[in-house]
Formats: sequence, C-alpha cells, structure tokens
Amino acid sequence: MNRPSVYAVLWILVFAAPLSVAQGEPLESPNYEILFPNYQYDISASSIRNIDFKNLTVFWYRIDELRPSAELSGGSFQRRHEGGSDDITLDLVKFLDDPGDGRHAVIDLLWRSCGGSCSDNGLVQVFELRSGRPTVVEQIRYGRHAPETGASLDLKSKILTITGRSSEPSPNCCAKSLDVMNFEWDGQKFVFKGSNRVALPDAP
Repeated sequence: MNRPSVYAVLWILVFAAPLSVAQGEPLESPNYEILFPNYQYDISASSIRNIDFKNLTVFWYRIDELRPSAELSGGSFQRRHEGGSDDITLDLVKFLDDPGDGRHAVIDLLWRSCGGSCSDNGLVQVFELRSGRPTVVEQIRYGRHAPETGASLDLKSKILTITGRSSEPSPNCCAKSLDVMNFEWDGQKFVFKGSNRVALPDAP
C-alpha cells in the first residue's frame, strides 16, 4: 500500500468513526437480545397446555447470570421494596403445536422495575416440554418503555412480531421510534428475519 493510501485509512479509523458517535447517530441494529436459558422447572405435565402460566413462578434470565423471579398470581405480580418496586404482567400465552402434540408455548412478560426511574422490559419466552417437564429454551428481551410495544404470534405462519423501543438516543421518558421485528419459528427456536424502524407520531 502506498503512503497516501495508508494516511487515508488512518484518517477513517481515527477521525471518521468517533465523529459518528459524537454526533449521536441512532443505531441501525434492532433493539433485542436473545438468550437460551435451558432452564427446566421441577414440575411435571403431560402437555404444555396443562401448565398454569397465570400462576407460574417466572424468571428474567440475564447475561450477568442474575435471575430475578416473580410468582405470578392471576397473571400479575407486584413487589414493593425500599427505594422502588417491581410490577410484572403476563401479556401473552400462545401454543405453537396442535393440541395433540402440546410441546411448545410462547409467553410475553412486561417486567417493570422502578427505582429513581422506571425501566420496562419485554420478555418473550419459549417453553418446550422435555421429559414431561416445562423448559425455557429461548428468551427474547426487548424494550417496552414506549407506547404501542408488545408481542404477537401468528399461529398459521408461525411468525412472531415484536414491537419494541428502538436503541436510538433519547430521554427515558420520550422514545422517538420503535423497532417492529419479525422472528420465524424453525421448529426449535425463533430466528430473526428482519425489522422496520418507525417513528412515534408524538416524538419531538
């Protein structure tokens, strides 16, 4: 490589990339995180449809290996503690298989944690019946601190649509855009297929 080309590459690496960050350009990647917990419950069932998800102890599986839990009662949970609170709501329960099979279920949890401010996370979890025990085989976390967020599942196409807060830089109170993300069921897990970023109509 000749000397002018070397200088050109160095200019791009040293100056161009930091300038993009300094200007606060929004991230292009959709805002989600996938984990594969493989957590098996110590309860037995002949079908995943027999699991009482509205009264199940649920967990938030995290990269830092912490695992907050919440014992749902009628599909919700509330906990008050010094300096904050937790509110968890079961927003979705769907069964992927025919009634005669009954091995896979999908749930969506709205997990709100409040301290100095509140943080709303969506947790889509895939349950599989393994050796007669419900097992969480996949979790998709997304941001829900914005209006119109949530998850839906088309049982015919097996397409999971998740609408979550984008990762663009904006105040916690005032999201500017949403990521509408599509995931396709491959028989064992949901695989990301694509997304669109849409502006919220009331964003400044």
